[in-house]
Formats: sequence, C-alpha cells, structure tokens
Amino acid sequence: MAETKSELRPAVSLDDETFELLMDCIHCGFCLPTCPTFALTGDETDSPRGRLYYMRLLAEGRIDPNESVLTHLDRCLECRACETACPSGVRYGFLSELVRAQLAKQGKGPTRHSKLQDFLIRHILPYPNRLELLFLPLRIAQSFRATEWLNNIPALSRTISMVPMLPSRQWQRLPQTFVAKNERKMRVGLLTGCVNSVVLSRTNWAAAEVLAAAGCEVLVPSGQGCCGSLLAHIGYLEDAQKLAKKLILTFARYEPLDAIVVTAAGCGSFMKDYGHLFADDIHFADLARKFAAKVKDFCELLDEIGLPKPLKPLSGHVTYHDPCHLAHGQNIREQPRNLIRQVPGIEFVELSEADWCCGGGGAYSLLQPEMSDAVLDRKIANIKATQANIVVTANIVCMMQLWYGIRKHRLDIQLMHIADFLRAALPD
Repeated sequence: MAETKSELRPAVSLDDETFELLMDCIHCGFCLPTCPTFALTGDETDSPRGRLYYMRLLAEGRIDPNESVLTHLDRCLECRACETACPSGVRYGFLSELVRAQLAKQGKGPTRHSKLQDFLIRHILPYPNRLELLFLPLRIAQSFRATEWLNNIPALSRTISMVPMLPSRQWQRLPQTFVAKNERKMRVGLLTGCVNSVVLSRTNWAAAEVLAAAGCEVLVPSGQGCCGSLLAHIGYLEDAQKLAKKLILTFARYEPLDAIVVTAAGCGSFMKDYGHLFADDIHFADLARKFAAKVKDFCELLDEIGLPKPLKPLSGHVTYHDPCHLAHGQNIREQPRNLIRQVPGIEFVELSEADWCCGGGGAYSLLQPEMSDAVLDRKIANIKATQANIVVTANIVCMMQLWYGIRKHRLDIQLMHIADFLRAALPD
C-alpha cells in the first residue's frame, strides 16, 4: 500500500508528484561514503538520506523546522555527489532547492542568522557593478601590495583571502564579437557571469580567444548578468527566476546561436535546467527550454569541435580538480582531461578524489566557514600528494576556494582555469 502524506499541517508544502520523489530514496546507504559532510561528522543527519528523511518529515508535518533540523539541512554543500552514487536516481538537488525555497520564505533559509550576509548574497554578488564597488578597497590595496590591513578585519579576512589578484578593469570590457579564425564552425554566445566578470574577467577573454582559435565566432552580449544559480542554491528561487529571465532575453537578441558557452560549472548546470525552472510559466517555458538546450560547458564544446592545432608546448606537472556541478551535475569528466592531455610538454597527474568537493559550494564558504575549511583541507592534502605544480579547474567558486587553500597552506602551486591553461598553449 502506497504511503501518503499526513493530514497534519506541514512545514513545507509539496504536491503529490514531488512528494513521491522523496519516496524514491530506498535508504541503501550508497550515498554515505560520497558525502563530504557525513565524512566529517559521521552523523546520519548530515548525510543525503538523513536530510531526505528530514524533508519528508517536514512535508508530512511530523517535525517543525527547528534550529537543529535547519542546521543539518544548511550543512549540505549541494555538491550532488549523492546523485552520482544513487542507484534509485533520487533527484536530491532538485528536492533540496525546493525545500530551501519554502523555508527561506519563512525566514528560515541558510542566511537567517546574518542580515549582512543575506544582503551581500542577494543584492551585491549577483550584480557585477555593485561587486566591483565592494571590491574597490581591495583593488586599491592589491595595487599597493597592502592587503594585510584588510585581513585584520574579522568580517572580511576569509572573504579577502579567497580573492586572487584582481585583473585590470580593462579586461572587463570584452569586445562584443571575437572573429573565428580560419573556417567558421559555429556561432556561439559567451556567458561572462556575475562574480566571474569581476574576479576572472581575463578568463572570459581567454575562453573567447580559445573558442575563436578553434573556429567559433564568439558573441559577448552586453547587459548580461547573473544566471540565478547562487540565489537558487540558498532558497531564493523567485529572485533566481528574475535573473534567469533577464539573461535568456538578453541572449535572445543575438540569435541565431549554435550554442551558449559557460565557463562556470555551477552556472552551466543551473542554466541547463532552465526548462524546469520555468515549467509552470506557460508564456516563457518554451523559450527557456530552447535556451537550456543550447547551453554548453566550455570543455564540453571544445572537446566536440576540437582544439586548434598546433599548440605550443607548456611545462609542468598538471593535475585537475573536478567541479561538483561539472562532474556530478553535468557528467562532464573526461572532456577537460582530454583537452589538458593534448597540450604538449606537460605531465598530467590524476588527482585522488578528484570529484570530491573542495568546500566552495556557491556561498557555502561564507555561510559554513568551519565545515568549508574542513572539506577544503582534505582536497588540499590530495593536491599536495600529486606533487603537481599546476592545478587546473573549471569553476569560479572552486577557483576562489582553492586559491584560499593554497594561500592558507603556503603552497608553491599555480592555479589556473582551464580556459587560461589552454590560452597559454595557443601560438603567439
């Protein structure tokens, strides 16, 4: 006999179809050894199946969302490693975001303890111009190599330590078109992103130049911004929808496009799910689905069309960290490795637990710094064991988290986005 929801008033409201998704979990435990937070605490309530059970109890009205329950839900990194391990195909990420969204509306989201963090994540980080203003003191301090005084401000020290040397603002002004070299294979749009466009603006240039060298005409739409993933992960789905709609309409002005290329794994994973995000919007659903169908990760597209040849040799021992939302969210694992191995002169060293989370997790490092640091320490230990002098990855949050870890552990390691790594191998 099928189980049904309780008649008690639930803390979160799920329709019957969504509630049945919770029942897909058969409590087999395959997710446990893949969960970074369970590995740290050994507590069942810090595991995917434990959190799914909490979600079920909340939906049935059998428990209240008290501080203990919320703490265990908040500790989830949303890395989705459990989805890769799950034999039942439980849609953990979808369910978690849906429950977080309802709790956030009740003032019980991950940012409930800090109005400052809530304001920063909702109203600053998704907007490049505002973020640039926030980073202005840091930019000035970096130009004079005098960032130590900023590190003495407790509220800023960890955040400041996550930001690499900011590129000159001239790198933020990308041309609207990068002409394809030789024969044009595709016409693509490039997402510049929100935090990406400030912290990794040179990487956006590098990505466009590599794509152009590979035969793509690259269009960089003006007026684009955040894809909405950052806000969706902490429960602000309606805010995320507004940003997503603006982005879709911005790219629509540049059609026809063969693909929309993304250099941030978290953004790409979220954008590929726009069809579901707007499933209930009869006026926008079709446009959202068509947009999502064109989204390609930078590595995914380049592996399909091929790197330009010849590439110039680089030197070094290179390892690769899988961003969670690339490996688990999009099942893109071999493509970046294929691209890296094609660069002559380097020695590729596989990283142990390469697809284990680094602890970045969107805004997780700001909201759960102790847990984030503990997860990061495991990643850094594995990186050190490779004896690589170059670490390559493919996501803005991973870049910032690993940069923080490298500085914290005083390692002599160069950290590169894969777009910058491949750009360095283009002939002069």
